[in-house]
Amino acid sequence: MTAFSTPLRIGTRGSQLARAQTQWVVAQLQTAHPELRVEIQIIQTTGDLRRDIPFNQVGTKGMFVKEIEQALLDNEIDVGVHSLKDMPSELPQGLTLSCFPVREDPRDAFISRENVPLENLPDGSIVGTSSTRRHTQLGVARPEWVITELRGNLDTRLRKLDTGEYDAIILACAGLSRLGLSHRITAPIDPVMCVPAAGQGALALETRKNDSEIAALLSALNHLDTQDCVAAERAFLRELGGGCSVPAGAYAKLDGDSMTLMGVLATDGGINLHRHIVYGHRSLAEYLGAELAKTLQGKFS
Repeated sequence: MTAFSTPLRIGTRGSQLARAQTQWVVAQLQTAHPELRVEIQIIQTTGDLRRDIPFNQVGTKGMFVKEIEQALLDNEIDVGVHSLKDMPSELPQGLTLSCFPVREDPRDAFISRENVPLENLPDGSIVGTSSTRRHTQLGVARPEWVITELRGNLDTRLRKLDTGEYDAIILACAGLSRLGLSHRITAPIDPVMCVPAAGQGALALETRKNDSEIAALLSALNHLDTQDCVAAERAFLRELGGGCSVPAGAYAKLDGDSMTLMGVLATDGGINLHRHIVYGHRSLAEYLGAELAKTLQGKFS
């Protein structure tokens, strides 16, 4: 591909959120490169095809990205747009994450009927989530709740709340924001209570390693603070050897060049739940992530 001579082929999932995220990426790219033409290709993934099965039972890492990555390897697309939290810690040979646009709010969102505050939700309330990570942490923080599986697209999940199937549900702040639904959030959940998933709220633009021209094209969107924070979080996940269904969370934030990285790791269905925080210079992001994982793993040995 020569710059602007042929359309940039972008692959994405077909969900409402994935399409919205990709349209945002396209708009940012065309602002940076007004002559750029883009073709969007919708690709169904394993996670999209197996909605009837709970996420932690599908049995494959990368269930929302594998088919997009194969399209990249087969040269059917030039860029894959992903929610970073869906990506395994290891990438297929020949692929790389070339760009991390500015991150949305990484926190989890507490959404209740009639906007009942989290601290006032009655004992025995039914709270829905699709995430083992959220389930284990909130089960410890709020054992008086009945936390149950929540499936379906975003509209379906909100409808289940509104019709009384759940008293509250837990979603990601970022997805709601990107879809213009921030007004549905009762309150973001403090990461001290529920550490977000590694990479939550961040997008990742994946390319072939040898496509330096496309990587240069995408560089206008790269956000260094986001890149460093997710580097620490993904190093944490990589050290654990985990994918997006691992009951673990990591959240990095920056104050100038100083990084704070908090993590959580659960085993035995949340019976054992440990948290830890490390601090260091942002240049040590990957080291901090690996050290945090080792510390938490050591608590179980």
